[in-house]
Amino acid sequence: MRDLIESELRMSAAVVLSREEVVPRFRIEVAGKDGYVLFVPLPDDLAQRQWRMSLVSAFMAWKGAHAFVMSSELQEPDAAVSVAVSRSGVLAGLRQVLRKPLSVGPVQWLDRSQVGDEIPALLPPKSATVSASMLADLQRVFGPQGEFKVERVQ
Repeated sequence: MRDLIESELRMSAAVVLSREEVVPRFRIEVAGKDGYVLFVPLPDDLAQRQWRMSLVSAFMAWKGAHAFVMSSELQEPDAAVSVAVSRSGVLAGLRQVLRKPLSVGPVQWLDRSQVGDEIPALLPPKSATVSASMLADLQRVFGPQGEFKVERVQ
């Protein structure tokens, strides 16, 4: 997972250096299949943020995810961060952003206590089920004409 975090942080650093905003993304690993990358903006409004996070978790349950990496940009500290979560553990790293002149620092590895529980809790149990109403929501927001972008990855 360390290589995956480094790869994700390189991608986020490239976005920062192009002066664009890092849209939170979730790289979802699915056993024996291609994975997915979800691009899900997370608003400041707590209720909307929790709803979107629940959609991501339900998407993982629907697709049978066994691990994921969430990557985003923090304001404090000013940094790109990636958190990998699997059934066997959590690993996270960040790269600080310096604005003048614009540059990105090296990877700094975080210990588990610095991650908290909100992101690891998104990984559903192995035998999770998705209700019919949630499935309809997932198809609406992550489908071909959906609100959020989804990419398949190999």
